Amino acid sequence: MKLEKIEKLTDTKFLNFYTAKYVGEKNLDYHFASRRTADTLQKTDICDAVRILPYIKETNEIVFIKNFRYVTNCFVYELPAGLVEPNEDRLQAAKRELSEETGATVLSIKKVLDCSFTSAGMSDETIEMYVAEVSLSGKQNLDETELIEIVKVPLDQLDEFLSTHTMCTGSALLAKYFAATLK
Repeated sequence: MKLEKIEKLTDTKFLNFYTAKYVGEKNLDYHFASRRTADTLQKTDICDAVRILPYIKETNEIVFIKNFRYVTNCFVYELPAGLVEPNEDRLQAAKRELSEETGATVLSIKKVLDCSFTSAGMSDETIEMYVAEVSLSGKQNLDETELIEIVKVPLDQLDEFLSTHTMCTGSALLAKYFAATLK
């Protein structure tokens, strides 16, 4: 397969729709969404976003967020996450997003997954994942479109929480991974 051209179909601030025209073994037009600029489309060495599992050690709780997602028209339970700003270090982005969405102070932080694709069938978006020991000592600093509540889940209630709430898959998997590492 050879990529012949990519055509941008929309022009919005955070997400755009494209058609990639392929020729070769199969001739086809493939549609995808991207947050990127034209010069960085389909690159594998870019990290678009970060996701962070905040953990309160003294109370043995994971901090989730109840986030209204306009695409689904409902609240989704997930871990804090967000876009890496241009020229921003990924670790700094993780700390910033934690602070903005939860008001958390990071006591320690560790990368647990290098940048990888979130949904390679429909987007070139990539995300890097962290686990952070935190203290909830500050105040949220949300964007105008964000409607986020903080939800603390005791680790011994994690499985029940994950099975009874509308979850973001990546967040649920990171929480399960984290719980397994503590056993």
